[in-house]
Amino acid sequence: MKKMNIKVCAVSLLAAMLLAGCSNSKPAESTTAAPAETTTTAAPADATTKADTADGGNTASAKTDGKPEKPTEAQFVKSTDAGNSGDVKLEKGDTYAVITVRDFGDIKVKLYPELAPYAVYNFVELAKAGTYSGRNFHRIMDDFMIQGGSANGQGSGGDSFEGGSFRNEINTSLRHYYGAFCYGSAMGDMSDQFYIVNNKKPQTDLDTSYVRVSNTYYSQAQQFAEAVNSLDPSDENYAAYYNYYKMQFDFSINYSQGAAYMYETITDDVKKTYEERGGYPGLDGGYTVFGQTVEGFDVIDKISAVEKSESSTGEMSVPMKDIIIDKVEIFTME
Repeated sequence: MKKMNIKVCAVSLLAAMLLAGCSNSKPAESTTAAPAETTTTAAPADATTKADTADGGNTASAKTDGKPEKPTEAQFVKSTDAGNSGDVKLEKGDTYAVITVRDFGDIKVKLYPELAPYAVYNFVELAKAGTYSGRNFHRIMDDFMIQGGSANGQGSGGDSFEGGSFRNEINTSLRHYYGAFCYGSAMGDMSDQFYIVNNKKPQTDLDTSYVRVSNTYYSQAQQFAEAVNSLDPSDENYAAYYNYYKMQFDFSINYSQGAAYMYETITDDVKKTYEERGGYPGLDGGYTVFGQTVEGFDVIDKISAVEKSESSTGEMSVPMKDIIIDKVEIFTME
């Protein structure tokens, strides 16, 4: 397994930030979303022998009382297992979801509870509770992703099944290929929103992409650590800005580490799948993939092709017609 020489000194950088107590306030409220489009661009405790806990990272969610434990920190598992690479098919015993989109059709998604246990658990329980019935796809971006499941229909609100949010479960055997099923997040906090990658353009030169992304986010983490050190503790807004910069630091350093782990675990199957299927490798390591579309790619394409208008941030992503999720059903392959 190849190693990447990246200066990911998370412990020392974080130590520089933990010089004061935390507050639950921050300068601005974040919406839950897939990342802005950029040009810089977990397994159980008894994981298979091909999967290793990431150096300096956390193991994936342990099970308590028959269900995965909610991740309170970003979790990484380095693996060269097939995951969602290659020809993904449903096999006996597999858990899958059928997302019925009004006037568009069904999207069938294979879920990976053994690789992203809490992410799958959360989605399955929300679906069984009928949470997604009547919600919409509110953000549609060409050659990027379609995003839905928002509580208020505009990209914010909502909780995880157990309330609040949970943190990333990154398994390097799950990547952002065309049709990948993933969680939207606000700086690594996830709850109920999901997105599906819709980019079919071939992706090559993954090594360079992962190195660039990892180094970019590492540099950002350094900047946020320096910003914390420049704060005046006597300032009345100190706690709010401390929390804000720490949130940005955590997200950036975790993204940097995740991209590095993706680089270290590239296989020929990963390269072939990105080249043949397409996708968005710049998201790998920063966002949780927990499923893969197996049927309904035409539905993804039809949703992606709807007429769109500009959002409040200027991106061409707001569908001109309502795209409603009638229901999400969970099945086990017989």
